[in-house]
Amino acid sequence: MKKRLAVLPVLLIAVALSACSRPAAAPAHKDMAMETPPSSGQEDADFGLRLALLEGHLVIGRELIDAHQTQNALPHFGHPVRELYGDLSPVIEARHGVQFRTDLVVLESTAGLQPDSDTFRTRFATALTRVHDARALIPAPMRASDDYTLHLVSDIATTASQEYRSAIIAGKIGSLVEYHDARGFISYATLLLKDHAASDNPKMKEAIAAIARLQVMVAALDPPTTPAATDAQFEAEAARLRDLVKTS
Repeated sequence: MKKRLAVLPVLLIAVALSACSRPAAAPAHKDMAMETPPSSGQEDADFGLRLALLEGHLVIGRELIDAHQTQNALPHFGHPVRELYGDLSPVIEARHGVQFRTDLVVLESTAGLQPDSDTFRTRFATALTRVHDARALIPAPMRASDDYTLHLVSDIATTASQEYRSAIIAGKIGSLVEYHDARGFISYATLLLKDHAASDNPKMKEAIAAIARLQVMVAALDPPTTPAATDAQFEAEAARLRDLVKTS
């Protein structure tokens, strides 16, 4: 996932332009710590995206644990610590939030050693609460807005599309890790959109429909060798979401 996150700041610039009047901050790349200037639309978008991807990993990791697929689950507890948290920590610190890297490290260890235990379930709940607490560091009016949500869902879908493409080798599902990445990210986007299900915004309705179509493409936890959709079909839905936010 690390190498593909580098393209996301290009999409996130749109959020900065729509969320505030100041110029967009320089994009943050996956291989460097995020800058921590005063809160801006760009920083909030980048921070929100990484939190969304982190929660998507936890969602699919828990689903695999519950299906007794511990070995398949473990990468999704490791990626939040090794690929995402380094970018989150400076923003959490600058906004006086509670750091939770230790919670993620302990959760990863527990997933490997005690996956079917109350200890795992308690530590999972704690880590998820920490993620939600960190998300609350983004101003509430922004988090509640259709504009922010549409941009976030678009960027999540784009990342999921990149993972789905990487999962397919010679027309077959060749990488379960990346397939499950895509499934976890789309599962989180589905949860996010539930809070906007009653919106009268036609773009929101289109986004909900597009994510529903993507969810069908990754509906199987154990995918058939021949995927439910081609990578081109998956990307077409992600592109449809990007088109929605171009005029937001």
